[in-house]
Amino acid sequence: MASAEPVWPRYVGNYLLGRKLGSGVSGSTFQATHVHTGMVVALKLQPLSISYATNDYERVVYPLIQGGEGMPTLWAHGRIGQWDYLAMDLLGASLQGLLREADTPTMDMRSVISIAVQLITRLEFMHSRGILHRDVQLGNSVIGLPPNETLLYMIDFGFSEKYVNSKGKHIRNRQQPDFIGNYWFSSVNVHCRGKTTSRRDDLESLALVLIHILTPGGLPWTRNGVPRDDAEHDRLKRCKRDYRPEDLCDGLPEEFAAFLHYCRGLQFSAQPDYPRWRERFLELGKSLGYGDVRPFIWPPPPVKNNPTVQVKRTHTPVPNGDMEQILQGLAQMDLQGSAGRPKESTPAPIPPIPVTAAVPAPAAPPAQAAEAAVPSQPTAGRPILGQKDLNAAPPAASQRPAGRSAAKKAREVIDISSDSSTEVPLPVGRNTKAARLMRLTRQCELAVDNRQLAGLVNEFLAILGTGTSRTLTKEGFSFLDALYKQLADPSIFIVPLRTSQRRSARAPAPARQEVTNEERRSRMSNLRASVAYALSNRQLARLVADFGTLTDKAGKKLTKDSFVFLEGVGSRLTALSGAA
Repeated sequence: MASAEPVWPRYVGNYLLGRKLGSGVSGSTFQATHVHTGMVVALKLQPLSISYATNDYERVVYPLIQGGEGMPTLWAHGRIGQWDYLAMDLLGASLQGLLREADTPTMDMRSVISIAVQLITRLEFMHSRGILHRDVQLGNSVIGLPPNETLLYMIDFGFSEKYVNSKGKHIRNRQQPDFIGNYWFSSVNVHCRGKTTSRRDDLESLALVLIHILTPGGLPWTRNGVPRDDAEHDRLKRCKRDYRPEDLCDGLPEEFAAFLHYCRGLQFSAQPDYPRWRERFLELGKSLGYGDVRPFIWPPPPVKNNPTVQVKRTHTPVPNGDMEQILQGLAQMDLQGSAGRPKESTPAPIPPIPVTAAVPAPAAPPAQAAEAAVPSQPTAGRPILGQKDLNAAPPAASQRPAGRSAAKKAREVIDISSDSSTEVPLPVGRNTKAARLMRLTRQCELAVDNRQLAGLVNEFLAILGTGTSRTLTKEGFSFLDALYKQLADPSIFIVPLRTSQRRSARAPAPARQEVTNEERRSRMSNLRASVAYALSNRQLARLVADFGTLTDKAGKKLTKDSFVFLEGVGSRLTALSGAA
């Protein structure tokens, strides 16, 4: 049973209490006026009998952060009768209140970038004083009152603590018996793994806050409310742990996923590179046409001639690892209910799921339409889910994989061109994939506008998706070379993007740099997010060059992000052709 609301006093010391500004489990905050000076403050009041007296922690923190930009001033504190109080600067609405009053599913991009810039600076200052906030959330960041209405303040230091000991050494990373923090925005290490909070965790909480207010409906694990029991709490933690940054940031500028990746990649005692990320968000604001985003302006000012930035995801993405299993199950469903009908022993691989593009994709190219007209035959390509030929004869014994090991090899070995020694023979009258890719490359070299290039990119995607391979070989790289040449400058002769196999004498092979899997995934995710914001062919050319180099370093393996990137290139070319 919830405890009854205390009977709050009218006066506390020299302060006359006014309207209540807010309340929590540890007390309430009131607008209060000093009876002698007339100064109006925010007065945080707690009963002395409360079990978790956060005022005791805050009165230790405030002297360490006094004078910092965006840090409230503590004017008075003490205990009178049965009350413990803190008298602080009176400030404006919280970010949570602004978002609620705006009555929009997300906050505008300029405001979010401004929040990123300012709160990175606030956390940098707190950390420079040896203090962790440990409760970064929308309700704990507020705007100032005039003349400081464009300044964001950090408040509520009841969970704050020092991360350096009395000798100036960093605290140790220990397993924590209890979770202290916010369900929604606490980091994965702290919330899901029970680790000690450090500077990296404050920044990860900020990253989650930014993504939350840019996502319709908020972060996926926030949508069922506060967990009511251990089972719900475990599901929430599992959901938070399983989501990849690139899935959470689908449709957002690359900086957001990159920032979250960076925070999660920091070592426990590492000092974050605050200037780097502050500058990166400032540059993002400039690139989107917002100019100087350092002042937080509310309501947000209108921005002219600015590319629309939207979250393209309109559904909750499935956590990492679950989608593949779901689709594999769907692909193997016996939709006809024919128990006696022979089943294929090798389930076909699942192609990547396309992400809704910012502009409509062009119509299916002629080659793709021609393939659709070919009568159903056993091929290496994956059939459309649910589309089965009832009249098709069972596969001959010679066409079936020889046992489970052969089926496994058929799933693992995936090739696009004649470099593959496991190329599946195509029906008579149809060209091999290698020949189709070579023909596509020649057409790309002769293309004269972006609309033609867009159609060729989409045909390239169609060819990649019809086989059992997700390895990009020489014909695929040749197409990327031709595409890069056309985008960068049709008059120049470019160096191939493929670096690890035979190269012509026209250019030396660059030194191959080792890239970790985590770095590769992050960079490919950034490419996927960046393509929607390319404003010219030359910008697309740079992205295609980076894509080719990264794919080559990844052993030429194509991932889901690879397919989404190529789809984005085609969509962006279509958009640029209309704007020309």
